[in-house]
Amino acid sequence: MNRLYCVIWLCAFSVFLAGCQKNQPVVETGRRDSGSIEKVSLILSPFEEDDMQSRTSYDFANRQFLWSEGDAVGIVNEQGGHLKFLIKEDYYGSTKASFDGRGYALLPGVNYAGYSPFYPDYDLDPTHLPISYKGQVQQGNDDQSHLGSHSYIAAIGSAPETGSLNFKFKNIGSPHRYNVPVTPGDYTVFRLYVQEPKYILEGTINLMSPDEASLIAIAPVELSNEISLDLTGTTVSEAGILSCWMMVPPADLSGDIIRMTLTKEDGTVLLAVAPGKDCPANYRRFFYPQSSVSPASRDVGSGAGRVEVQVARASAEVDLTVESQVEWLSLSSSSTSGLVTTYTFDVAENTGSEREGTILFTETSTGLANTVKVTQKKAGTIIGIGGWDSENRSGRAN
Repeated sequence: MNRLYCVIWLCAFSVFLAGCQKNQPVVETGRRDSGSIEKVSLILSPFEEDDMQSRTSYDFANRQFLWSEGDAVGIVNEQGGHLKFLIKEDYYGSTKASFDGRGYALLPGVNYAGYSPFYPDYDLDPTHLPISYKGQVQQGNDDQSHLGSHSYIAAIGSAPETGSLNFKFKNIGSPHRYNVPVTPGDYTVFRLYVQEPKYILEGTINLMSPDEASLIAIAPVELSNEISLDLTGTTVSEAGILSCWMMVPPADLSGDIIRMTLTKEDGTVLLAVAPGKDCPANYRRFFYPQSSVSPASRDVGSGAGRVEVQVARASAEVDLTVESQVEWLSLSSSSTSGLVTTYTFDVAENTGSEREGTILFTETSTGLANTVKVTQKKAGTIIGIGGWDSENRSGRAN
Protein backbone atom coordinates (compact mmCIF):
# COMPACT_ATOMS: atom_id res chain seq x y z
CA MET A 1 0.00 0.00 0.00
CA ASN A 2 1.39 3.38 -0.98
CA ARG A 3 0.53 6.79 0.24
CA LEU A 4 -0.13 10.26 -1.19
CA TYR A 5 2.87 12.52 -1.24
CA CYS A 6 1.63 15.82 -2.60
CA VAL A 7 -1.77 17.53 -2.75
CA ILE A 8 -4.90 15.40 -2.85
CA TRP A 9 -8.34 16.84 -3.38
CA LEU A 10 -11.17 14.86 -1.85
CA CYS A 11 -14.66 16.25 -2.45
CA ALA A 12 -16.77 13.71 -0.62
CA PHE A 13 -17.69 13.79 3.01
CA SER A 14 -20.62 11.85 4.51
CA VAL A 15 -23.25 12.82 6.99
CA PHE A 16 -20.57 11.86 9.52
CA LEU A 17 -19.09 15.33 9.10
CA ALA A 18 -22.12 16.76 10.75
CA GLY A 19 -21.20 14.91 13.89
CA CYS A 20 -17.42 14.46 13.89
CA GLN A 21 -14.90 16.04 16.29
CA LYS A 22 -12.17 15.78 18.98
CA ASN A 23 -9.24 17.82 20.26
CA GLN A 24 -8.23 18.82 16.73
CA PRO A 25 -8.89 22.56 16.33
CA VAL A 26 -10.79 23.50 13.18
CA VAL A 27 -9.66 26.97 12.19
CA GLU A 28 -12.47 28.82 10.44
CA THR A 29 -12.21 31.96 8.35
CA GLY A 30 -14.79 33.60 6.09
CA ARG A 31 -18.56 33.16 5.99
CA ARG A 32 -20.13 29.74 6.00
CA ASP A 33 -23.87 30.36 5.50
CA SER A 34 -24.83 26.81 4.56
CA GLY A 35 -21.96 25.01 6.30
CA SER A 36 -21.76 22.57 3.40
CA ILE A 37 -18.58 20.76 2.39
CA GLU A 38 -17.40 21.31 -1.15
CA LYS A 39 -13.78 20.21 -0.82
CA VAL A 40 -11.59 18.04 1.34
CA SER A 41 -7.89 18.65 0.75
CA LEU A 42 -5.20 16.20 1.89
CA ILE A 43 -1.52 17.14 1.76
CA LEU A 44 1.24 14.75 2.76
CA SER A 45 4.47 16.53 3.64
CA PRO A 46 7.57 15.28 1.78
CA PHE A 47 10.14 13.25 3.64
CA GLU A 48 13.00 15.36 4.87
CA GLU A 49 16.36 14.58 3.28
CA ASP A 50 18.98 12.42 4.89
CA ASP A 51 22.16 14.37 5.55
CA MET A 52 24.38 11.44 4.54
CA GLN A 53 23.56 10.19 1.05
CA SER A 54 26.96 9.30 -0.36
CA ARG A 55 27.24 6.23 -2.56
CA THR A 56 23.62 6.18 -3.61
CA SER A 57 21.51 7.35 -6.51
CA TYR A 58 18.32 6.57 -4.62
CA ASP A 59 15.37 8.58 -5.84
CA PHE A 60 12.47 6.71 -4.23
CA ALA A 61 9.95 8.20 -6.67
CA ASN A 62 11.05 11.73 -5.77
CA ARG A 63 10.44 11.05 -2.05
CA GLN A 64 6.75 10.39 -2.52
CA PHE A 65 4.20 7.70 -1.91
CA LEU A 66 1.46 7.25 -4.51
CA TRP A 67 -2.08 6.00 -4.05
CA SER A 68 -2.64 2.36 -4.97
CA GLU A 69 -5.41 -0.23 -4.88
CA GLY A 70 -6.94 -0.63 -1.44
CA ASP A 71 -5.72 2.70 -0.05
CA ALA A 72 -8.13 4.52 2.21
CA VAL A 73 -8.13 7.53 4.54
CA GLY A 74 -10.00 7.66 7.84
CA ILE A 75 -11.40 10.89 9.25
CA VAL A 76 -12.54 11.12 12.86
CA ASN A 77 -13.78 13.67 15.35
CA GLU A 78 -14.16 14.02 19.11
CA GLN A 79 -17.88 13.18 18.98
CA GLY A 80 -17.19 9.66 17.79
CA GLY A 81 -17.54 10.12 14.04
CA HIS A 82 -15.40 7.84 11.85
CA LEU A 83 -15.57 7.87 8.05
CA LYS A 84 -13.66 5.91 5.42
CA PHE A 85 -12.55 7.43 2.11
CA LEU A 86 -11.59 4.70 -0.37
CA ILE A 87 -9.31 5.87 -3.17
CA LYS A 88 -10.88 5.26 -6.59
CA GLU A 89 -9.15 3.35 -9.36
CA ASP A 90 -8.82 6.52 -11.45
CA TYR A 91 -6.24 7.80 -8.96
CA TYR A 92 -4.04 4.73 -8.50
CA GLY A 93 -0.43 5.78 -9.07
CA SER A 94 -1.34 9.45 -8.64
CA THR A 95 -0.61 12.08 -6.01
CA LYS A 96 -4.17 13.43 -5.96
CA ALA A 97 -7.76 12.29 -5.96
CA SER A 98 -11.15 14.01 -6.22
CA PHE A 99 -14.57 13.20 -4.84
CA ASP A 100 -17.92 14.99 -4.97
CA GLY A 101 -19.10 15.72 -1.45
CA ARG A 102 -21.19 18.90 -1.69
CA GLY A 103 -24.14 19.22 0.62
CA TYR A 104 -22.75 17.66 3.81
CA ALA A 105 -22.25 19.80 6.87
CA LEU A 106 -19.08 20.70 8.74
CA LEU A 107 -19.88 21.64 12.32
CA PRO A 108 -18.35 24.95 13.41
CA GLY A 109 -15.86 24.61 16.22
CA VAL A 110 -15.64 20.84 15.88
CA ASN A 111 -12.22 19.18 15.87
CA TYR A 112 -11.31 16.76 13.05
CA ALA A 113 -8.36 14.52 12.32
CA GLY A 114 -7.32 12.37 9.39
CA TYR A 115 -5.13 9.28 9.26
CA SER A 116 -4.08 6.38 7.04
CA PRO A 117 -3.93 3.42 6.57
CA PHE A 118 -7.57 3.02 7.52
CA TYR A 119 -8.30 1.09 10.71
CA PRO A 120 -11.42 -1.08 10.23
CA ASP A 121 -13.16 -0.26 13.49
CA TYR A 122 -15.95 2.27 13.37
CA ASP A 123 -15.97 2.36 17.18
CA LEU A 124 -12.32 3.36 17.14
CA ASP A 125 -11.16 5.46 20.09
CA PRO A 126 -9.41 8.30 18.23
CA THR A 127 -7.21 8.97 21.25
CA HIS A 128 -5.67 5.49 20.91
CA LEU A 129 -5.10 4.74 17.22
CA PRO A 130 -2.99 1.53 17.08
CA ILE A 131 0.44 1.71 15.42
CA SER A 132 2.63 -1.35 14.74
CA TYR A 133 6.00 -1.82 13.07
CA LYS A 134 5.90 -5.59 13.40
CA GLY A 135 5.50 -8.04 10.54
CA GLN A 136 7.43 -6.20 7.83
CA VAL A 137 8.36 -8.39 4.85
CA GLN A 138 10.64 -7.45 1.95
CA GLN A 139 10.33 -9.26 -1.38
CA GLY A 140 13.84 -9.37 -2.82
CA ASN A 141 16.95 -7.19 -2.76
CA ASP A 142 16.23 -3.44 -2.60
CA ASP A 143 12.45 -3.95 -2.76
CA GLN A 144 10.40 -1.04 -1.37
CA SER A 145 6.86 -2.16 -2.18
CA HIS A 146 6.16 -3.22 1.42
CA LEU A 147 6.85 0.18 2.97
CA GLY A 148 3.36 1.57 2.45
CA SER A 149 1.71 -0.98 4.75
CA HIS A 150 3.62 0.50 7.71
CA SER A 151 3.58 4.11 6.52
CA TYR A 152 1.31 5.69 9.13
CA ILE A 153 0.22 9.26 8.42
CA ALA A 154 -1.89 11.65 10.48
CA ALA A 155 -3.00 15.28 10.40
CA ILE A 156 -5.13 17.82 12.23
CA GLY A 157 -8.08 19.20 10.26
CA SER A 158 -8.48 22.87 9.52
CA ALA A 159 -11.11 24.86 7.66
CA PRO A 160 -9.45 28.03 6.36
CA GLU A 161 -12.19 28.89 3.85
CA THR A 162 -15.85 28.29 3.14
CA GLY A 163 -16.71 24.73 2.25
CA SER A 164 -13.28 23.20 2.76
CA LEU A 165 -11.63 20.89 5.26
CA ASN A 166 -7.88 20.52 4.94
CA PHE A 167 -5.32 18.03 6.26
CA LYS A 168 -1.57 18.36 5.98
CA PHE A 169 -0.27 14.87 6.69
CA LYS A 170 3.08 13.86 8.07
CA ASN A 171 4.52 10.39 8.35
CA ILE A 172 4.81 9.13 11.92
CA GLY A 173 7.83 6.97 11.11
CA SER A 174 10.34 7.04 8.29
CA PRO A 175 11.76 4.77 5.60
CA HIS A 176 15.28 3.48 6.32
CA ARG A 177 17.64 1.84 3.86
CA TYR A 178 20.51 -0.36 5.08
CA ASN A 179 23.11 -1.21 2.45
CA VAL A 180 24.98 -4.22 3.82
CA PRO A 181 27.99 -5.81 2.06
CA VAL A 182 27.31 -9.56 1.92
CA THR A 183 28.56 -12.87 0.60
CA PRO A 184 26.39 -14.97 -1.76
CA GLY A 185 23.41 -16.82 -0.33
CA ASP A 186 19.68 -16.93 0.33
CA TYR A 187 18.76 -14.47 3.09
CA THR A 188 15.70 -14.81 5.33
CA VAL A 189 15.86 -12.27 8.20
CA PHE A 190 17.40 -8.84 8.79
CA ARG A 191 17.61 -7.48 12.34
CA LEU A 192 18.73 -4.24 13.98
CA TYR A 193 20.03 -4.02 17.56
CA VAL A 194 20.81 -1.13 19.88
CA GLN A 195 21.87 -1.32 23.51
CA GLU A 196 18.76 0.21 25.07
CA PRO A 197 15.08 -0.49 24.17
CA LYS A 198 14.45 2.45 21.84
CA TYR A 199 12.40 0.86 19.05
CA ILE A 200 8.64 1.27 19.50
CA LEU A 201 7.31 -1.95 18.01
CA GLU A 202 3.71 -1.19 18.99
CA GLY A 203 2.03 1.91 20.33
CA THR A 204 -0.82 4.36 19.90
CA ILE A 205 -1.24 7.95 18.77
CA ASN A 206 -3.81 10.49 19.91
CA LEU A 207 -5.62 11.87 16.87
CA MET A 208 -7.25 14.42 19.12
CA SER A 209 -3.96 16.05 20.10
CA PRO A 210 -3.95 19.86 20.12
CA ASP A 211 -0.84 20.27 17.95
CA GLU A 212 1.16 18.45 15.29
CA ALA A 213 4.11 17.54 17.50
CA SER A 214 1.96 15.69 20.01
CA LEU A 215 -0.25 14.25 17.27
CA ILE A 216 2.56 12.19 15.74
CA ALA A 217 4.18 11.27 19.07
CA ILE A 218 3.74 7.54 19.71
CA ALA A 219 2.73 6.36 23.18
CA PRO A 220 4.73 3.10 23.53
CA VAL A 221 2.97 -0.19 24.19
CA GLU A 222 5.92 -2.43 23.38
CA LEU A 223 9.53 -1.21 23.40
CA SER A 224 12.52 -3.29 22.30
CA ASN A 225 16.22 -2.97 21.59
CA GLU A 226 15.70 -4.79 18.29
CA ILE A 227 13.47 -4.61 15.22
CA SER A 228 13.31 -7.13 12.40
CA LEU A 229 12.46 -7.52 8.73
CA ASP A 230 11.60 -10.84 7.08
CA LEU A 231 13.18 -11.40 3.68
CA THR A 232 11.37 -13.43 1.02
CA GLY A 233 12.97 -14.40 -2.27
CA THR A 234 16.11 -12.49 -1.36
CA THR A 235 19.01 -14.23 -3.07
CA VAL A 236 22.44 -12.72 -3.59
CA SER A 237 24.28 -14.59 -6.34
CA GLU A 238 27.67 -12.93 -5.88
CA ALA A 239 29.35 -10.80 -3.25
CA GLY A 240 27.87 -7.32 -3.22
CA ILE A 241 25.36 -5.07 -1.46
CA LEU A 242 22.07 -6.25 0.00
CA SER A 243 19.69 -3.32 0.48
CA CYS A 244 17.15 -3.79 3.26
CA TRP A 245 14.23 -1.38 3.67
CA MET A 246 12.19 -0.82 6.81
CA MET A 247 9.67 1.68 8.07
CA VAL A 248 11.15 2.60 11.45
CA PRO A 249 9.48 4.43 14.35
CA PRO A 250 11.00 7.72 15.53
CA ALA A 251 14.05 7.21 17.75
CA ASP A 252 17.09 9.29 18.67
CA LEU A 253 19.98 6.90 17.97
CA SER A 254 22.60 9.61 17.56
CA GLY A 255 24.76 8.26 20.37
CA ASP A 256 24.20 4.60 19.58
CA ILE A 257 25.95 1.92 17.59
CA ILE A 258 23.52 0.02 15.38
CA ARG A 259 24.39 -3.64 15.07
CA MET A 260 22.84 -5.67 12.29
CA THR A 261 22.47 -9.35 11.53
CA LEU A 262 21.52 -11.04 8.29
CA THR A 263 20.53 -14.68 8.55
CA LYS A 264 20.92 -17.08 5.63
CA GLU A 265 18.63 -19.98 4.90
CA ASP A 266 21.33 -22.41 6.06
CA GLY A 267 21.57 -20.68 9.47
CA THR A 268 24.73 -18.70 8.79
CA VAL A 269 24.62 -15.24 10.39
CA LEU A 270 26.43 -12.15 9.09
CA LEU A 271 27.27 -9.25 11.40
CA ALA A 272 27.53 -5.60 10.38
CA VAL A 273 27.70 -2.32 12.27
CA ALA A 274 27.03 1.37 11.58
CA PRO A 275 26.93 4.57 13.64
CA GLY A 276 23.48 5.64 14.76
CA LYS A 277 21.84 8.99 14.08
CA ASP A 278 18.75 10.87 15.12
CA CYS A 279 15.72 9.43 13.33
CA PRO A 280 12.76 11.77 13.85
CA ALA A 281 9.33 11.37 12.26
CA ASN A 282 9.03 12.05 8.53
CA TYR A 283 12.78 11.76 7.82
CA ARG A 284 14.22 9.16 5.47
CA ARG A 285 17.53 7.69 6.57
CA PHE A 286 20.35 5.77 4.88
CA PHE A 287 22.90 3.56 6.63
CA TYR A 288 26.09 2.20 5.07
CA PRO A 289 27.95 -0.50 6.99
CA GLN A 290 31.50 -0.69 5.64
CA SER A 291 31.92 -4.42 6.17
CA SER A 292 30.25 -7.60 7.39
CA VAL A 293 31.70 -10.74 8.96
CA SER A 294 30.40 -14.30 8.97
CA PRO A 295 29.78 -16.55 10.70
CA ALA A 296 28.84 -14.71 13.87
CA SER A 297 29.94 -17.54 16.13
CA ARG A 298 31.57 -20.96 16.00
CA ASP A 299 31.59 -23.99 18.27
CA VAL A 300 34.65 -26.23 17.98
CA GLY A 301 35.82 -29.40 19.68
CA SER A 302 38.60 -29.54 22.23
CA GLY A 303 41.25 -30.64 19.74
CA ALA A 304 43.47 -28.46 17.59
CA GLY A 305 41.83 -27.20 14.39
CA ARG A 306 41.03 -24.20 12.24
CA VAL A 307 38.29 -21.59 11.98
CA GLU A 308 37.52 -19.51 8.90
CA VAL A 309 35.80 -16.13 8.94
CA GLN A 310 34.71 -14.28 5.79
CA VAL A 311 34.71 -10.50 5.59
CA ALA A 312 32.73 -8.72 2.86
CA ARG A 313 33.67 -5.10 2.17
CA ALA A 314 31.54 -2.32 0.72
CA SER A 315 34.47 -1.23 -1.46
CA ALA A 316 38.13 -1.99 -2.05
CA GLU A 317 39.04 1.12 -0.01
CA VAL A 318 37.69 -0.33 3.25
CA ASP A 319 40.57 -1.29 5.59
CA LEU A 320 40.31 -3.54 8.62
CA THR A 321 42.49 -4.56 11.51
CA VAL A 322 42.06 -8.14 12.73
CA GLU A 323 42.85 -9.09 16.31
CA SER A 324 42.30 -12.25 18.34
CA GLN A 325 41.50 -11.58 21.99
CA VAL A 326 42.88 -14.92 23.25
CA GLU A 327 46.17 -16.77 22.79
CA TRP A 328 44.59 -20.03 21.68
CA LEU A 329 43.17 -18.38 18.52
CA SER A 330 45.83 -17.08 16.14
CA LEU A 331 45.56 -15.72 12.60
CA SER A 332 47.46 -18.02 10.24
CA SER A 333 46.52 -16.81 6.75
CA SER A 334 44.14 -14.76 4.62
CA SER A 335 43.07 -14.77 0.99
CA THR A 336 41.06 -12.21 -0.98
CA SER A 337 38.73 -12.68 -3.91
CA GLY A 338 37.07 -9.50 -5.10
CA LEU A 339 35.56 -7.76 -2.07
CA VAL A 340 35.61 -10.87 0.15
CA THR A 341 38.56 -11.85 2.34
CA THR A 342 38.72 -15.20 4.11
CA TYR A 343 40.72 -15.23 7.34
CA THR A 344 41.96 -18.55 8.76
CA PHE A 345 42.67 -18.92 12.47
CA ASP A 346 44.52 -21.79 14.14
CA VAL A 347 42.78 -23.21 17.21
CA ALA A 348 45.07 -24.66 19.89
CA GLU A 349 44.12 -27.86 21.68
CA ASN A 350 42.13 -27.42 24.87
CA THR A 351 43.30 -29.38 27.91
CA GLY A 352 40.91 -27.84 30.43
CA SER A 353 37.32 -26.60 30.78
CA GLU A 354 35.17 -25.00 28.07
CA ARG A 355 36.45 -21.59 26.99
CA GLU A 356 35.37 -18.68 24.83
CA GLY A 357 37.43 -16.40 22.64
CA THR A 358 36.62 -13.40 20.47
CA ILE A 359 38.05 -12.03 17.27
CA LEU A 360 37.69 -8.32 16.51
CA PHE A 361 37.38 -7.00 12.95
CA THR A 362 37.76 -3.24 13.33
CA GLU A 363 37.06 -0.81 10.49
CA THR A 364 39.83 1.78 10.19
CA SER A 365 37.56 4.57 8.92
CA THR A 366 34.81 4.24 11.54
CA GLY A 367 36.61 2.60 14.46
CA LEU A 368 33.63 0.24 14.77
CA ALA A 369 34.23 -3.47 15.28
CA ASN A 370 32.39 -6.67 14.46
CA THR A 371 33.01 -9.42 16.98
CA VAL A 372 33.10 -13.12 16.18
CA LYS A 373 32.76 -15.50 19.13
CA VAL A 374 34.50 -18.89 19.16
CA THR A 375 33.55 -21.43 21.83
CA GLN A 376 35.86 -24.39 22.43
CA LYS A 377 34.54 -27.40 24.32
CA LYS A 378 36.30 -28.85 27.33
CA ALA A 379 39.02 -31.45 26.93
CA GLY A 380 37.77 -34.72 25.47
CA THR A 381 34.64 -33.26 23.83
CA ILE A 382 34.26 -33.92 20.12
CA ILE A 383 32.22 -31.61 17.90
CA GLY A 384 32.45 -30.92 14.20
CA ILE A 385 34.16 -27.61 13.50
CA GLY A 386 31.54 -25.26 12.20
CA GLY A 387 28.74 -26.52 14.47
CA TRP A 388 26.13 -23.89 15.41
CA ASP A 389 24.92 -23.16 18.89
CA SER A 390 21.34 -22.14 19.66
CA GLU A 391 22.22 -18.47 20.01
CA ASN A 392 23.69 -18.41 16.53
CA ARG A 393 20.62 -20.10 15.05
CA SER A 394 18.45 -17.39 16.51
CA GLY A 395 20.28 -14.79 14.47
CA ARG A 396 21.03 -12.64 17.49
CA ALA A 397 24.10 -10.46 17.50
CA ASN A 398 26.99 -11.51 19.74
